[in-house]
Formats: sequence, structure tokens, C-alpha cells
Amino acid sequence: MGLPVVQAVDAPADGIVKAPEGMTATQAPVKFSHKGHAKVDCKVCHHKGEASQKCASAGCHDSTDPKDKTSDKSFYRAFHDMKSEKSCVGCHKKEAKGPTKCPECHPKKEGA
Repeated sequence: MGLPVVQAVDAPADGIVKAPEGMTATQAPVKFSHKGHAKVDCKVCHHKGEASQKCASAGCHDSTDPKDKTSDKSFYRAFHDMKSEKSCVGCHKKEAKGPTKCPECHPKKEGA
């Protein structure tokens, strides 16, 4: 009987999540730790396409309309939907750990 094959996937370096081109940021960018989320299957967040694909990629969450906070294409909703475990806020609420309030992810802008 053979052992199961385990494929190691190198997570990208930690980074900054910011509003995509064409969208006006109303909050400071978010520092994101891939290392801190290493136990989460990549497909939980990257539920379409490749894990290296960014959320604002064409065909994913590419709606940058500031009024669009509810459609499946909404960039805002991808991170803030409290009812979806695929969003940051929704997952953190379900797991009862991690930031769920605006200033916990979005530090105050300098000079504000």
C-alpha cells in the first residue's frame, strides 16, 4: 500500500490588497498574510481559476463600481460579505477569529 502523494504549494509572499485600477479607495490598503492563512485551502478564497489569479481579474470580482456591493462580480463584496465564508469578513465571523471591523484591517490613513 502506497502513501498518498502530497503536493507542496508555495504560497505567495505576504502582500498588500488595494483597490484595483478604476476604483477609488475609501480605506487604506490591507496587509494580507498568506503565511497566516496557510492552513486554509487556496480554493476557499480563490474559488474560480488559479490560486495565483487576483480577485479583480477579468471574469472574477472585476466590478469596481462603488455602488455595487452586492453582485457576485463586486470587488468590495469579495472581501466584505458577512454572509459568505469565501469573503474575509464572512470567514473571520464564522471562525470567530481574525479581524472583522474596518480599522482592524484598514489602518487609519496618515494625516486623517
